[in-house]
Amino acid sequence: MSDEITISELAKLMNVSVHQIRYFEEKGVLNPAYIAENQYRMYGVDEIYRLSHILLLRKMGLSVQMIKECLSNLTTVQITSLFRQALADTEAAITQLQQTKNLISKLLHEKEHIPLEDQVTYYIVTREEIHLSLWFHMEAQGYLQARQLTQHKGNIPNLFEADIHYAYDETDTVGIYTQKEGANDLVLPRGKYLSRHVYVHIEAELKEHINEFYAYAEHQGYPYHGPLIMVEKSYLSLFTPEKLHYELLLQMIE
Repeated sequence: MSDEITISELAKLMNVSVHQIRYFEEKGVLNPAYIAENQYRMYGVDEIYRLSHILLLRKMGLSVQMIKECLSNLTTVQITSLFRQALADTEAAITQLQQTKNLISKLLHEKEHIPLEDQVTYYIVTREEIHLSLWFHMEAQGYLQARQLTQHKGNIPNLFEADIHYAYDETDTVGIYTQKEGANDLVLPRGKYLSRHVYVHIEAELKEHINEFYAYAEHQGYPYHGPLIMVEKSYLSLFTPEKLHYELLLQMIE
């Protein structure tokens, strides 16, 4: 019995497909030890080690051409540099995946704690302190336009993945803020807030909801101070197609 193994046996040993091994051969990074009289490709221990190295480098994200260079021409210093870059790329990918996980977890958590869109429900909620950074101002009677977003894109990394805070006061403008640790453009202190979630097809519907919100607070005799805060949670609109989701907030005087 030959000490070498066939391509199908190599594939099973290394948990890859025969097609993948043939692909590596086509690209010139893995050759059989020899081809038998029956035209079977035969592989020995050296080829097994070489394939394991190829698979390791592929796992690190290297192209087949770079693998060929790595196994043939690169120095130890150059290979070490490649490994360091692969480590940095992997850490960046882990960070990105963690951010995606946090976003999905936040989305599911908030979905579980909001009323159905056909329910008009008011809450008194306790919120932790939030630090907000001013994005830009717009007219209080106006509506958000695409041109404004491009003009004020700035350093907002993932537009609308985070909560967008609109602060309405007694002026003719509304401040639009994003949450940022340590920012002091607007600080929403820890405390109790009157809260209501609303769903709208178009922004013009918000005025009616805001008026109803103020009317409810006054009817209930709730003392409040500070600006009315409207929090846009556009990611929750994934659950309500064609409707945007907002939370209205007024800080209560305790």
